[in-house]
Amino acid sequence: MTDQVLRPDGTGFYLAGGELSVTGPDEQTTGNPPVDFSVTAGLFGNPEMDLVLASWSSARTDDPDSVWSDERHLVLPLRTQPVILNSLPSKVRVQLRTGAGLQETEGAWQLVLHFRNHAGSSLTLHANLPTEAFGTGWLAPLADLLTIDDAGPVAQTPTSTPASPTITVVHHADDEYYELLVDGQQAGLLVYHLIGSHLSITHTVIEQTYRGRGLSWVLVSRALDDIRTQPVTVSNYCAVVSRFIEKNPEYADVLGAPRPAPTS
Repeated sequence: MTDQVLRPDGTGFYLAGGELSVTGPDEQTTGNPPVDFSVTAGLFGNPEMDLVLASWSSARTDDPDSVWSDERHLVLPLRTQPVILNSLPSKVRVQLRTGAGLQETEGAWQLVLHFRNHAGSSLTLHANLPTEAFGTGWLAPLADLLTIDDAGPVAQTPTSTPASPTITVVHHADDEYYELLVDGQQAGLLVYHLIGSHLSITHTVIEQTYRGRGLSWVLVSRALDDIRTQPVTVSNYCAVVSRFIEKNPEYADVLGAPRPAPTS
C-alpha cells in the first residue's frame, strides 16, 4: 500500500494511497504497450473543479522499482491526492487506457483506494474494473464499493433463540460522520461536510456483511433526527439519503432553511 505523508487540513476521511493491480505478465504492463490510468471527480460535485484523485502511467513512472509482481500478479502504486472523502461526489470516473490484449480480460484489473481520518479509522475501496473503464470511463459508485476496515465479524445468533441486536448511532462531530454500531461492532457510516452553518451530506456506507438488513435507513433516520436539531442549512448529495426521504417525506423538512437552535 502506498501512503501519503501529507495530511489535508480539516476533518474527515482523506485519500491516503492506493494500488492498481492486474493479472498478467508484467512485461506487457510496464513496457510496450503503455498503460495510463486515472480516477477523477468534481470536488463537491462541481465538474468545473475536476481533480485527478489517483493516477499511474508507464510513460511517467518516477520509480520503476516501486512496481512489484508476484508470479502473474502485478501491483502498480498509485499517485494520489489527499482529498477529503466528504468533498467527493457519489460517483468518481475511473478510466484506464491500455494496448490491445490487456483490456480484453474483464476483472483482471482491480482498483484499491485507502481512506483514513485523523482518529485512525479507515475505509477501503475495492473495485474490479468493468469494460466501461476502458472507454470513456466508468462512473464508480463510492459508497457501494467502500468497506469499513476492522469492522469486525457479524455476531452469529442461534436460530433457536433469536435476539434483536443492539443498534446505536454515535455522532463524531470532530471528524464529520455518524457511526452505526450493531452489538458494539462498527457497521456503517454517514459522512457529511460542514462549512460555517451549511452541512452537506455526501456518503452513506454500510459494511458489506451488514447489508440487506435495513440498517442504512436506521443510520440515516437517526442522523437526520440529530441534524434536524442543529441550526444549519442542509444539502444532500447521497443517493441513500435521497431514497430514504422519498419514502419518508416527513424528513423532507431537514433539507433547506436552518432551524433555530433548541432551547433548554
